[in-house]
Amino acid sequence: MSQQDSGPNQPSGAVISVGRAGLANVDFRKAKFDKFQLAVGNFMACDFRGLQLGERFAPFFTTRPRSVFTSCKFDGADLRQISPEGTRFEKCSFEDARLDGWTPARAEFVECRFAGKVAHVTFTGKPAGPGSMRIDPPRAKNDFRGNDFRDAELIDTVFVLGIDLSLQRWPVGEDYVRLDKFLRRLERARGDVLTWDAGEARTEALAMLQALAQRWQDQREIIVMRVSPAVSASRRVQNRVWDLLERVLD
Repeated sequence: MSQQDSGPNQPSGAVISVGRAGLANVDFRKAKFDKFQLAVGNFMACDFRGLQLGERFAPFFTTRPRSVFTSCKFDGADLRQISPEGTRFEKCSFEDARLDGWTPARAEFVECRFAGKVAHVTFTGKPAGPGSMRIDPPRAKNDFRGNDFRDAELIDTVFVLGIDLSLQRWPVGEDYVRLDKFLRRLERARGDVLTWDAGEARTEALAMLQALAQRWQDQREIIVMRVSPAVSASRRVQNRVWDLLERVLD
C-alpha cells in the first residue's frame, strides 16, 4: 500500500493510493480524503452509513478485478451517483439507503438486506449494458440470492433478466402481487382488455400492460406493488389490471 498520507483518516486534501488491498472495519464516516486511488479492493465490515457516496468514492466500485464488499453497512447512504461496475455485495445492509434510479446492471448481491423505500431500481440477473463485456471476472449471470426485501417498499423496482424470486425473501400482504408465467399472462390480459368498452379505463389499462412488458425484461416471475405511484393509470384501473393478470390463466 502506497499513499501520500498514512491512513484513511487524513486531513482534507489527502490523496490515498492503494494497489491490491483488503480493508477491514474501516469507518469511512470518519475518513477525510479528496481522492482514493484503488486498483483492487476487498472491504470487510466497513461502515458507510449516512454518507453521500459521490465522485471521491467512485473508485471503490469500478476496480478490475471487481471490488467485494462483505458485511458492510450502507444504511442511510446515498448511492445514487455510484455505478457499481461488476461489484459484489455479500451480507451488506442497505436500510433506508438512497438508491433512487439505481441500475446496478453488472453488480451481484448475495444475502443483503434492503429496508425502507427502494424506488425506481432495476436489479438484473445477467450483466447488461455497454460495460457487460468488460467486467472482471467475466460471467454470464449475476449472482443474486438470499437477499431480504421483507421490510422494503418496492416502488417501481424491478428484478429482470432471469432473477430467481424463489431465492429471495419478499414483503407479503395485499399490497404486493407475485405472479409466474408473466409474459403469457400479459398476452392473455391484453386480449381481455381489448374487449372492454372504449374509454379512458381501456386506454389506461393497455398503456399499463405495455409499460409492464417493457419494464420486466426476460422475467418469468415478478413481484410488484399492486398500486404504485409510478404507474400513470388510476388506482381503480391498476387494481382491475392486476386482478385480471392474477386470474387470466385460471
